Amino acid sequence: MNEHALALQMLMQKEILTPREVKDGVVACFFDVNRNFVKRRMGDVPAKEVDAILEQLIATVFKEQHVDLENPSLPLLKKAELVLEEQAGFEAEPDLLVMHKEVIQTLFSRAK
Repeated sequence: MNEHALALQMLMQKEILTPREVKDGVVACFFDVNRNFVKRRMGDVPAKEVDAILEQLIATVFKEQHVDLENPSLPLLKKAELVLEEQAGFEAEPDLLVMHKEVIQTLFSRAK
């Protein structure tokens, strides 16, 4: 299990999440699903390469959507998540997209 999957697993065990924890979970989910997505589409690509591209995409989208990394607004974070989901192309792997959406929905449902 990779570091993003472990971080996500820890967050998913909590009943209540702060907005910052939701943001961290959204990011971890994208990294974990994206690694699986790229592996299916391109084979074994070094995680460092896959992560670098996604990290840049996340930073750009968060900036464009005005997501404060330290104190994120849940509505802005949700909007950014939808933009990222659209740009990631996970719909090409429906089972990954379903899993991703379920995790994201759970994260947001636990926000307090």
